[in-house]
Amino acid sequence: MDEYKLFKDYKSKIKDDLKDLKVIYTDLDGTLFNDRGCLIKDDGGNYYFDAVRLLPAVAKKNWDMVLASGRNKSILKYNAQIIGLKNYISELGAEVIYNLGEKAYTTFNRQEMKYDLTYGGKDLIEIIKLFKSSFPGRIESRMDWSRYRTYNALFFGEIDLNRANKLLEEEGYEKLVMVDNGLSALEDLDLDIKRLHIYNLKLRGVNKARGVRFDKKIRNFSTDSCIALGDSREDLKMADEVKYFFLMRNALEHKEIILDEFKRHNNIYISDGDMNKGWAEVIGYLVD
Repeated sequence: MDEYKLFKDYKSKIKDDLKDLKVIYTDLDGTLFNDRGCLIKDDGGNYYFDAVRLLPAVAKKNWDMVLASGRNKSILKYNAQIIGLKNYISELGAEVIYNLGEKAYTTFNRQEMKYDLTYGGKDLIEIIKLFKSSFPGRIESRMDWSRYRTYNALFFGEIDLNRANKLLEEEGYEKLVMVDNGLSALEDLDLDIKRLHIYNLKLRGVNKARGVRFDKKIRNFSTDSCIALGDSREDLKMADEVKYFFLMRNALEHKEIILDEFKRHNNIYISDGDMNKGWAEVIGYLVD
């Protein structure tokens, strides 16, 4: 991890290489938003409008900004409307949605999803019980968090993911996987942990990279015309599908979690700023 590349050291070359940029895939929490899900405050809770001010410049360039998130499509529709966007990838790559829901595509064969992870689903209920009993006081999932979700379930906490995924296999859920989607302050939970992580329980093989790949195929975009920004191990997978990936500096707080995915790529550049400040640093330079 000591060999990571800083955006500021390569930004001139990066800008030259992106003369045909068409699409910006961006994570929300910890990237375009702060870790509390706010667009107009920074990581310290102070009002910060630089990212918002860049949106007209992005539109003027005719760059399509696509939200790529673990959030469900209903929430992402409202997020997109508030920001003035129209396309998004929901549930960590499970669905690609265009024009605020006018067209929606599932990125995998839905027959593969033999488990019921929907609101009140029997498998979700059993898995929540399994994790709470296996990691007492260290993980939480409330049924309301999975309302309107179709293909994955939301958890918060701090657990050993290797052990969690081993438990899933032992209990017959071998086609599911629990993944770390970054640090968060979205929920105030009474848990015995150091830092709150966002976890998603999802079908193996479904991720943001798959969603980006699907969108590129549908709209005939080349890899060289795409970039992505994010702050988590799951976000880093998008680096396979874009020319450049920009990792927000706050991701280094949990570098031991992202290290293996980070090392797989040579097109990752790290911002100086955290969260939406890092986002504004990168996009602000590219639009200038």
